Amino acid sequence: MKFAKRSHAGLFCLFSVMLAGSLPAQETPVAPGNSDGIAGSPLDANTAASVPVNPDCNGTRFNLEPRTNALPQNTESVDFLPNRVGPGVDLVVGAANDQRASLGGFDAYYVHRQGSSCGVDFEGTLSTSAIDPTVVADPARDAFFLADLFLSLSQVVEVGRTTAANLLSPTACPSGTQLNGNNPNCWPVVGIADFTNPSIKQAALLDPHMAVDPRTSGTGAGDVYVVAQYENTTKVPAVASAQIIACKNLTLTCGSPVVVSGTDTFGSFPYVQVRPDGTITISYWTFTKPFGTQPNPIDVMFVICQPQGAPKAPLCSTPTLVATSNVPGLFAPGGSGFRDSLFPKHANRLEADGKTFTTFLVYDRCHSIVGSPAFAAPACSKVDVVFTFSTDDGATWSMPEAVESGAGHQFFGTIRNDTSTETINIAYYSTQDDLFLQRAKVRLRQIAAGSTVPGPANILTTASTDPDAGIQNLIAPGGLGVIDFGDRIGLAAAGTGTAGQSKVYVHYTWNNVFGTFDGTAQPDQNNTLLGLSY
Repeated sequence: MKFAKRSHAGLFCLFSVMLAGSLPAQETPVAPGNSDGIAGSPLDANTAASVPVNPDCNGTRFNLEPRTNALPQNTESVDFLPNRVGPGVDLVVGAANDQRASLGGFDAYYVHRQGSSCGVDFEGTLSTSAIDPTVVADPARDAFFLADLFLSLSQVVEVGRTTAANLLSPTACPSGTQLNGNNPNCWPVVGIADFTNPSIKQAALLDPHMAVDPRTSGTGAGDVYVVAQYENTTKVPAVASAQIIACKNLTLTCGSPVVVSGTDTFGSFPYVQVRPDGTITISYWTFTKPFGTQPNPIDVMFVICQPQGAPKAPLCSTPTLVATSNVPGLFAPGGSGFRDSLFPKHANRLEADGKTFTTFLVYDRCHSIVGSPAFAAPACSKVDVVFTFSTDDGATWSMPEAVESGAGHQFFGTIRNDTSTETINIAYYSTQDDLFLQRAKVRLRQIAAGSTVPGPANILTTASTDPDAGIQNLIAPGGLGVIDFGDRIGLAAAGTGTAGQSKVYVHYTWNNVFGTFDGTAQPDQNNTLLGLSY
């Protein structure tokens, strides 16, 4: 079972050597400050340095899976409550797609709740058949939420709620592996965000994401928002829209979906965040031609919504354009089978005046392609993570800039704001330190409060991951053939507001741990956790 998707067919043979004679990407200026090009001086990749990470949380395998004939995990998410276990010890909850049949599902949650290490104390699932989980902490209510996509109900997102007290209780949440989602005391509240449209005979839901309103008062305070890509497959070609559902915090009573992608016919991969003032912000991308048509320019879009109090749907603005790229929406790094799908993500930072916000947005893009862009899946000789920012609620955006100027591929860019210090964190994979530009390390760049310029790159992993390592055909009869790294990594950041007491956690796919397959020791793909204090 591979966790592949129609619009991004999994991260199979992930990297390739940079190819000579590449065709530079053709970028279209769409508005001042909105062209997806290279603006100004590129950031200096040579300033990167390895930084101290928690020695007990430096590439920790974040699951309890036995090492014999282990199965892959990928597509991670993570969040945490600082110091919730005790001074200096955080309550950390991760989630990922997980192929183990013993868990009874296709995704899982993993919880660290004791000791100074980042080891997993217990793991389990909400249901028996779901994928693509997102976990979000709710510090104001000392709670966590977990959302995933039902496989048996193709247009439904499952949402679970628990408290920190439950997760810390060995009675409510016993240590070890909780089988088949049969642990109702651990996640006692489960609701359904139903995107079903009875008037559409055939539809599919993709890539759900979730955010929680952090406020304790005001309209919509504490509301939970679930977004997803809704595909109408009765049309040929299929059309898509980005949609949102509002749910009550304590009961997870959810309302009806509304479209946030306006008149865009291919609204895809929505990502949602809620500002400290309760304003809901959503990013997504769309394209102008039918799926599979090449070349096909990509538009990265942004939407502002106002809460109405769940289960009432929020009221949303007309989407605004962040950037346009003439590079095709589907492309493969080098000659690999992986097709990158941009997948924009963003974070909101409250400025020193206490009332204005700066929104930072990152996405993956193909900087240059090999051969004709009219190919069904053009090869990309250079994948970048780029960032841009807006200081006027998304009306205008800065020129997108590459996070790294180095060679190789940078991808799976993700971003979170540490609201205690208003520090923006950008994490990503990068192959630039590998001689052959194939093996990746995890890097992190931070943007200090009041600044819009990333600081030096920090290398968070001393070793590299090699997605082609291991004998994957020993995992299951017939073989998987290749490793699938999913389509994202997880990132969380929080602190007390005092320098040196903030944490960053990165939850990512790695294969630096050996398993045993038919008696042969081989690298084993795992969900992995690292932590950094700053």
